[in-house]
Amino acid sequence: MPNRAVHYITQILDESFETEDGRKFDKTALIEKFKGQSKLSTKKLGVPNLISIYQSINKKESINLSHCYLKDFSLKEYRSFFKLADGLPVVLTSFQADHSFFESEFGTDFTYAIFDGQSSSFAYSTFNLGRVNFNYTKCASNLNFNHSEFNLEELSFKFSEFEKGDIRFSAAIFNCTEVLFINTNFGQGNVNFRHANFKESNVSFQYARFDNGDVSFDKSIFRGDSIDFRKVEFGNGKADFKRVDFGDGNLNFSESEFKLGKISFKSSIFGRGEKKFESVDFSENEVSFDGSVFKEGLLCFKNSSFKVLSLTDCNFGGHCDFRVEKGELIDLSFSIVKDIIDFQAGQTNVNLKTLKIEGIKNMGKIFISWEKNNAYQLITSQKLSSYESKANQFHLLKESFHQNGKFNSEDSAYVAFKRHRMIAERNLGIKMGGFHAFKAHFFYAAKWLLFDKAGLFATAPVRVFTSMIFVLSFFAILYIILPQFMHAGIEPSIITNDHLNIVEKSFYHSAITFFTIGYGDFYPSGHVRWLSAVEGWSGVFLMSYFTVAFVRKILR
Repeated sequence: MPNRAVHYITQILDESFETEDGRKFDKTALIEKFKGQSKLSTKKLGVPNLISIYQSINKKESINLSHCYLKDFSLKEYRSFFKLADGLPVVLTSFQADHSFFESEFGTDFTYAIFDGQSSSFAYSTFNLGRVNFNYTKCASNLNFNHSEFNLEELSFKFSEFEKGDIRFSAAIFNCTEVLFINTNFGQGNVNFRHANFKESNVSFQYARFDNGDVSFDKSIFRGDSIDFRKVEFGNGKADFKRVDFGDGNLNFSESEFKLGKISFKSSIFGRGEKKFESVDFSENEVSFDGSVFKEGLLCFKNSSFKVLSLTDCNFGGHCDFRVEKGELIDLSFSIVKDIIDFQAGQTNVNLKTLKIEGIKNMGKIFISWEKNNAYQLITSQKLSSYESKANQFHLLKESFHQNGKFNSEDSAYVAFKRHRMIAERNLGIKMGGFHAFKAHFFYAAKWLLFDKAGLFATAPVRVFTSMIFVLSFFAILYIILPQFMHAGIEPSIITNDHLNIVEKSFYHSAITFFTIGYGDFYPSGHVRWLSAVEGWSGVFLMSYFTVAFVRKILR
């Protein structure tokens, strides 16, 4: 039931009424508008004779009902009066009903009307009580409902067709139980619902079609339990849903199609109900939800396709399903996440090329697969992001993987984070120039060799162990080769009968030096002394590195 806080009281007075354009009526309607017990407004309108109106319609005369009170206006009764077949189209020539008041407990009926002429208008008019039916109407020109008010059980435009003119509901008030535009064809003209207030109405545009005109719901307000845009076909014009307050009802755009027009939901408010954009075909469009607020409740883009889906600076309060079918970029930069964001590929692959999560404040969980989602490529494919930005995004993924217990993926994200941070620091030094550039190159090379190549930043103990074997063997080979070219050698400190050859002595000494055992039975002489010192330091470093990497793996 619609909210009856605002209601009308009508009295028919036996006094004449004349409009500003000179039309005269024998009776006057006194209409008082109340909110609760408080009177909001009073106005007087002319009371025309319905039979006279029907006769004018039958003669295809221009109809001017502006500033009129119409009780029980019905094209069904018109057909009955002239004994016409039900469903026979009725031509309404240049129909004008601005600032009028339609009222009927049985229903105001415009079914199968054909609005003819340059334009038809119900601007600033009120429709009160019962149902208002515009089903199967046709209009080839402009149709104006700007600032109109519907205080009804049901307003229906089902199966109506509008060809070329603009359809305007700007600042209209829909105080209804149901508002139905099901299977409505809005044609080539622009459709304007800017600043419309749907109050607690359940609204349905299911199967509606918009061609090349712009569609605007800018700053509209919805408070109903259901807002249904399922399987709507949007054309090549703009689809403007900026700054819309969708309330706490369930919003459903599932299986809708958008063509080449610009699509914007910027700065809109989505309440606690479900927000479904499942299997929506956004075509090759850039879809913007920047600055929007999504309260508790599911937000679903599952199986949808688009070029760019921008959700920067948003507030996500509920579960967000981004398991999209196809997209070049999803941008969630600088948004706040309070619940779950799901990119996890399931039965079908998530075909996404780039993901931007710069500056996200994550108070919930991000579900994403490093392998199946190709998370490394999602971040590195960002064309305009700096290495510092990418490093921070990998760090965010690293923390998310850790939180979700996916430790191998955490390690992969951590390695990507450290590598991009190193490059960012090197680039900063190069930019500063001079000694800073030299220092940046030196420390980058050192970190690349010692931390990255030796053990993937302590994430791969097997790799550290392999590095240990390589370093030990490298120094052993140097101990074999150097004595052939310079004063150097591995000498015994005691008389021994081991009879070790140069290769055996070199590898033995390298192992004892690397592991800092220090038996003392062999010692370096000549130029290999400093080489042994370097190997000792390398051994201490790599053994410590291995311990850290191994314990880190075991503890998790």
